[in-house]
Amino acid sequence: MSESSAAMSPAAPAEAPPRRERQLGWWPRTSFAFVRAMLRVLLAVCGLRGLYRICRGFGTLEYLINYKRRSRVRGMLRKVFGREITRHERHRMVREHFMRQRCDKAFYLIADMLGTEQIKRCFNIVNRELMDGGLARGRGVYVLLCHHGAHHVTGLTMSTLGYRVGGVRDPNEGPLRTYMQSLWAKKHPELTPPKVVYSGDFVRDIYRLFKDNYALGSALDVSRVRDPRLRSLPVQIFGETRQFLTGTLQIALRCRAVVLQGFIVSRDNFVYQLELHGPMVDPEKFEESPELLGDILQRYADNIAEYARQYPDHITRV
Repeated sequence: MSESSAAMSPAAPAEAPPRRERQLGWWPRTSFAFVRAMLRVLLAVCGLRGLYRICRGFGTLEYLINYKRRSRVRGMLRKVFGREITRHERHRMVREHFMRQRCDKAFYLIADMLGTEQIKRCFNIVNRELMDGGLARGRGVYVLLCHHGAHHVTGLTMSTLGYRVGGVRDPNEGPLRTYMQSLWAKKHPELTPPKVVYSGDFVRDIYRLFKDNYALGSALDVSRVRDPRLRSLPVQIFGETRQFLTGTLQIALRCRAVVLQGFIVSRDNFVYQLELHGPMVDPEKFEESPELLGDILQRYADNIAEYARQYPDHITRV
């Protein structure tokens, strides 16, 4: 499950050239290693809670100097709230956004430095019985995510809890996630690493993950449909009509997987919470149709809008 995932259409070709793993250059590796060394020292001296407060301080500093990003976040908030919030509230939300993002990235960079028991204390699942009950059926679970919250953190923490998880992502994989996924796999060879399927890869790979009873997540709320092979349907959200992807949702329905909606909430002191809702449809009693897909996507969009208003600092894309 990831912050920029994208769903694939069942109409994608059955065969495609294998995608090579992205190779990081020396500069990203060096810069990430340098930041990790600093965080390791701060973690040893100040502990996890002390590091959290320091990261919030760095987030505040970034808020003060990065005026271009500050303007982008204000624009997203205007779409979500319109004129319903005061200028003071908007500034507070933007500042909290910077602090939360800085803390999320710091936790992700030090995740492999923490013991598995410590990571488990930093993560919990609301309505976990929905996930466990769905996996008990043996046909997999599909979690509808969105571009809000720290998905990259959740993939690692769920694997620590013993879940087999996967994500459908845009092929433009961020260098930070590529770097940390490699380190995590080396540090925890005993855990099943999160599996990633990229848009344009084999559709059968998604079917296989459901057949192997994985918990698979992807975000359907893309800002634009980049590949004409990806199927989409219109929804109403934030006062406008948008095209949301349907591909992985259709595959999940055909596999009779349990379909849930999930939101990642960042709490104080590096505590993360996956909030599950659903099921979006009874996996045993439905007939696939454009009307059913449209109903699921519209409820998905309505929940996103409600969540964005409740946690405006978690917004990463609108």
